[in-house]
Amino acid sequence: MKPETAEKLLVWILRGAGVVCTLAIVPMLMPIAWAQSAHAAIGLGELPVEPIVEYLVRGMSAMCALYGGLLLLLANDVHRYRRVITYQAIAILTIATCGTIIMHSLPDLGKYVLIDGISCWLYCVPILWLQTRLTRK
Repeated sequence: MKPETAEKLLVWILRGAGVVCTLAIVPMLMPIAWAQSAHAAIGLGELPVEPIVEYLVRGMSAMCALYGGLLLLLANDVHRYRRVITYQAIAILTIATCGTIIMHSLPDLGKYVLIDGISCWLYCVPILWLQTRLTRK
């Protein structure tokens, strides 16, 4: 693969994942009743009505949106941010793998944890591979 092609693909993957993650701003801002409805709609039953649950829902959404913003920023100059791109990809793969191993056995939630872990591998591994195809600047 040509370095120019690798760079373009890397930028598109970072932007695509960045946009998807940035969409987490919606659950951060939406009424908690919507989260409760979504929770029930995917078969997880009633979402507990406790302040800590709302805090965790909004906090995780905020962190995902923040991460999406970081990916969009990194996509602007993949050569300059090469080390940060590598770090975040390895960190996400490590966290996703550990989280999947630890939480996959949870009743009802296990399949969603597995989907989340797999999705992280589907964009982080190509990011790492494409970086090996870039020319050094």
